[in-house]
Amino acid sequence: MRTFRLLTQKCNVMKYIIDSQLIGKWYQIARTFSHHEKSVAETMLYISPNSEDIKELLYVGIKEDRSKVLKKISLKTFCKNDSVFVVFRKGLFRKTLEILTFDADEGVVVLSDKKMKYVSILSRKSEMSQKVVEGYLSKIRFMKEKVKLYSTAIV
Repeated sequence: MRTFRLLTQKCNVMKYIIDSQLIGKWYQIARTFSHHEKSVAETMLYISPNSEDIKELLYVGIKEDRSKVLKKISLKTFCKNDSVFVVFRKGLFRKTLEILTFDADEGVVVLSDKKMKYVSILSRKSEMSQKVVEGYLSKIRFMKEKVKLYSTAIV
């Protein structure tokens, strides 16, 4: 019981740190293929506080013809076991992703769904080198050969 309590406390501390660091502008550096984003070439996320637990996320997707896709989505973080998760909601749409890596110093977040079919790398910077992207993927043991990562921000 004591171990579970320590894990819960550790997770809640991580959730608090992540919540405080998520606010602001993020660039989607790389992601696996998603039907929701199939025609989007670049993605930016603007996260702002809405209430104590829920945040507003403005999704800006720029298509290849430079037209924009705008979506307003609610975002909430929660702890389960010893992991921090993010839930995105808009109407009936709901997507839960686990925060696999959170690097506050470099301003990088790596998110994935439960089966690691969808992986997304977000950064405070608009570009990232291929070597750095591969470094983050190797930390989560993601086999880049399995799924192609789509990105315009990898240099």
